[in-house]
Amino acid sequence: MDHHTACYINEHQSDLRSIKAGWYAMDREGALAFGPFGNRENCLSRISQLVSWSAFCKLRRRTS
Repeated sequence: MDHHTACYINEHQSDLRSIKAGWYAMDREGALAFGPFGNRENCLSRISQLVSWSAFCKLRRRTS
C-alpha cells in the first residue's frame, strides 16, 4: 500500500473499463486497486485503513 488516491469513474469511463461507476482507490500507476465505493468519504476511509494496516505490518516485521 504505497500510495493510493480516490478517483471517480463516471458512467462513460466505467463502460470503457467494463466496471461499475463509482469511487475507486487508484495507485500511482493509474491501476484501480479496489472499489467501487458509493462516495468519496467511504473510499478515503478504506484507503486510510489500509495505510494504517500496512504501517502496522511493517512495524511488526521489524520487531519480530
